[in-house]
Amino acid sequence: MSRFSFRSLAKIPNRVPPKTTIVLAAGLLLAQAAVLAKFGNQRLGAVLSELIQLMLGFICLLTSVQAFRRSGNVARYYWRWLSFTFCAWIIAQALSVYVDFTANVSLSPLDDLLFFVSVIPFGMLIFLDPEHESNRFDRLHLLDFLQVCVFWVAVYLYFPAESSAVQLGPLHFTRNLVYDAILTTSFLLRAFLTNSPVVRAFFGRMALFLLFSGCADSYAADPAHGALPGTWFDMVWSLLLGIPLLIAATWHQGEPGESSASQRSQSIVVNEFFPLLYPLVSFLVLTQLARSRTGLASSIVLLSFAGVGARVLIIQHRLLRAQAGLEFEAAHDALTGLWNHGAILDFLQREVERHGRNGDSLGLMMVDLDYFKKINDSYGHMIGDLVLQEVAFRLSGSVRSYDSVGRYGGEEFLVILPGCTVGGLLTSGERLRSVVVERPVETGVGAIEVTVSVGLVSSTIHQTSSSSDCLSLLRTVDAALYSAKNKGRNRVEYSSLPARVKDA
Repeated sequence: MSRFSFRSLAKIPNRVPPKTTIVLAAGLLLAQAAVLAKFGNQRLGAVLSELIQLMLGFICLLTSVQAFRRSGNVARYYWRWLSFTFCAWIIAQALSVYVDFTANVSLSPLDDLLFFVSVIPFGMLIFLDPEHESNRFDRLHLLDFLQVCVFWVAVYLYFPAESSAVQLGPLHFTRNLVYDAILTTSFLLRAFLTNSPVVRAFFGRMALFLLFSGCADSYAADPAHGALPGTWFDMVWSLLLGIPLLIAATWHQGEPGESSASQRSQSIVVNEFFPLLYPLVSFLVLTQLARSRTGLASSIVLLSFAGVGARVLIIQHRLLRAQAGLEFEAAHDALTGLWNHGAILDFLQREVERHGRNGDSLGLMMVDLDYFKKINDSYGHMIGDLVLQEVAFRLSGSVRSYDSVGRYGGEEFLVILPGCTVGGLLTSGERLRSVVVERPVETGVGAIEVTVSVGLVSSTIHQTSSSSDCLSLLRTVDAALYSAKNKGRNRVEYSSLPARVKDA
């Protein structure tokens, strides 16, 4: 059996049209109204009403998965976590149905806890950076999830339960209201600060859902309001479920357009702000909790700090690794992996300057593939690229560890050999030519015979000059290479520097 994944779900075509989903949900709402009107708050009415809400939860899960399939990369991460939220809510609602059916009130505290826990995946949404999220699991999400859990625990421990909630007009100041208020504020901030219309639409709509949901939770916390299962207030819960259901059923989003560099930088700053929001709120709550429960509050603060610190270290490691990768790409040829044109010339400049200071001999070699255009014309550029890669591999494997090999341009390679005399340079040039010629290059279209022409030049202490000699060396080695080509190719030719190279 294949493992379940949201990536595979994206390949499954939608089988339930959005209109059908909305009609089905409306039918369940009408059925619930009829049940409440007939049975009221009797046990059967409460159980049937809870079952209808459970079915609405399954429809919300279905529409969220379908919205995930229809979304581009920007929104699918949101719908994935929202689907997890509905999965957790369905578990809590199923327990609620069991409690109403069996009248086992001892499980009610556990049921309330599960409903509160079900919103934890919802809190993960503001951490996601949809424009840069990878399709693979990111361990940073574990640290973000830790911060959500720490925030949840802080709110759960400090703020009163429903039985001891603080009265604020028609609402009750409960942990649910606090949690929903923080989430609503975060969602509104995310919608306001983003440059993406997709992100703005998603968070703006979900902020309204959280606002109404928080108000309903707070209102129902007062026993005097009589918001028990089987009463008219069940319709409020069902209508609240209809908000994300309607958003998901009508959601259509393609791939985002190109954003400017300033917008991308602003997006990065905004995305890194929200992982600090939960730890800040948790710290403010825990400082109050520390007055009565110092040890517990200190332990939770330490856990939150460890999560933030680990996140900073991981991001710093990724930045350094990305910087190293960019530096490598900036200095290396993408096809052959050798030093690129600019980097190999920088090496030559430094070696010429060192040669001028220390008086060491310096050898320079230019290698060119013979009849490379014919290879491209006969076999195609992909085969030509394979030939270039193989030749580059043979050249780099045939020089000393402190020699430098770079792709000078096209099918030409430049080799810098510090401390190499004329005799050593001639030997090295012949060795490199033989390494390329000794066996054909194996490709998908068969073995291809490849030869190279090699031009050589050497500079000694008696020819020491200024850094401008780089140009003189390049001109001389280029002349040696063309001499090798004019004499029939597949050979090594040496050329001396001009007589005048001393500084005035």
